[in-house]
Amino acid sequence: MKVVLAGGGTGGHVFPALALARELRARDVEALMVGTARGLEAAAFPAEGFTLETIRVEGLQGVRVGAQARSLVLLPQALIHALRLLGRHRPRAVVGMGGYAAGPVGMAAVLRRIPLLIHEQNRSPGLTNRVLARVADVVAVSLEATGPLFGREVVVTGNPIRREILEGDRRKGLDAFQLDPTRKTVLIFGGSQGAYRINRAVVEAVPHLRRLRDRIQIIHATGERDRGEVEEAYQVWKGEARVLSFVQDMASAYAAADLVVCRAGATTIAELTALGKPALLIPYPFAANDHQRENAEEVVRIGGGRMILDRDLTGHRLAVELYELLDDPGTLTAMGQAAHSLGRPDAASHLADLVCQLAGERGGERTARHIAEQRWGPRTGE
Repeated sequence: MKVVLAGGGTGGHVFPALALARELRARDVEALMVGTARGLEAAAFPAEGFTLETIRVEGLQGVRVGAQARSLVLLPQALIHALRLLGRHRPRAVVGMGGYAAGPVGMAAVLRRIPLLIHEQNRSPGLTNRVLARVADVVAVSLEATGPLFGREVVVTGNPIRREILEGDRRKGLDAFQLDPTRKTVLIFGGSQGAYRINRAVVEAVPHLRRLRDRIQIIHATGERDRGEVEEAYQVWKGEARVLSFVQDMASAYAAADLVVCRAGATTIAELTALGKPALLIPYPFAANDHQRENAEEVVRIGGGRMILDRDLTGHRLAVELYELLDDPGTLTAMGQAAHSLGRPDAASHLADLVCQLAGERGGERTARHIAEQRWGPRTGE
């Protein structure tokens, strides 16, 4: 049985799609990814042995008028390409994972009467999923709060995350970074787009953290550009810090961490909550529709983290927040427990159940609803 996954572009769409593809492969379901040649999926899926097909399509949101015009011109061509692609591969179902590549493929699935499921990772739906939700057989979401925004029945599955993230071990994590088990560990990262502002705030904050110097240790992923400046700041501080351009072993980094300072992308939120990690969230302000702020607000609402808006981020503010959290182990524990209550570590399995059932019967939405009633109970969003 073959299933087409469509979408990608950024890690927030690609990593959940990859986690779902792995889960489907474990069930002997062939997962074919359809994306663009420029997106992260172009490298990530072939690297794990998945077939990738590309279509030429560009985004409509957050771009200049000229780029929007070009994108609109490309859409009919992309739809024709997607129709031919689905005709050639004849999948039993199509899964839209968000991102502009999912749009033409999802519409082609509808035109070819192939069951369509879409998945929304963020609290606030993106443009592609808002459009496809009107014609999809099943709409799956990561967060319950997203349901009412679609104005139709949804299934809350959670956001699929990589299995290795869930399998991290604290002792091994500390060993991997040569860290002291008697100290609190702070993990700091900003992602590909959002590292600079966080790096600058850390450089400004470090001189104010002298009282914590003998009680904490830091793992900091800076990106390549800022690594030297951040390393120098930590050297002046004379505390324990592991500064890396990129953390390859995120499972170990998460496992070692007592507090995480990071952006609020959908995948990061899913990982933090699945692991029950307290976090100081700094939403990336230029994300489409300000969705990272809404993601962070959902975690803050249930007590699983605190938030500093990017415009309010200074070294002094960051230092104050770190002191308050690291000086109060009880608060960290409570935040971690609250975060965990929002997590859905079995999201990939749950979503794969829906996909397989949808692909197995042309009953589409009716079949998926039956699964949802059996496994998750009532849904939101009616």
